[in-house]
Amino acid sequence: MNIIDNFLDKTEFEYIQKIVMGDELPWFYNRAITHFKDKKHLYYFTHNFFKNEIGSAFFYLWRNFLKKLKYKSLIRIKGGLYPSHYEIRPNNFHSDFPFKHKGCIFYINNNNGPTVIGEKSIIPKENRAVLFDPSIPHHSSLCSDQQVRITVTFNYF
Repeated sequence: MNIIDNFLDKTEFEYIQKIVMGDELPWFYNRAITHFKDKKHLYYFTHNFFKNEIGSAFFYLWRNFLKKLKYKSLIRIKGGLYPSHYEIRPNNFHSDFPFKHKGCIFYINNNNGPTVIGEKSIIPKENRAVLFDPSIPHHSSLCSDQQVRITVTFNYF
């Protein structure tokens, strides 16, 4: 695992943050965060920037980011917007895909909802990238100190 703060230069990050946290990017309701057995009040919103070889109109945001990842083949780029909760609440452990590959969690905003990868707990900090193998069990958490917790997850080879 590798944690990199200030992954993008400040100007580029602020441009991406403004769009992702603005009112132009469409977010889509998901009735469960990790499992359909989640309680009914546990939901989140996603935006698939890239899935099944199809990019959204906002895929362009990640062109420079992807160059820094030095990827060979892209599996998915998925944004996650988690509404706040009255307390920090961990979600269920999961693996993104059942095979070994490369991944990156990129934090769009500061908040107190940690990501847990194995035994390591990482606090979200804007413009922080966490590089790891997403086949390793990990989980997000709902935050309590901001309106939302926003991440973008990259899966690639």
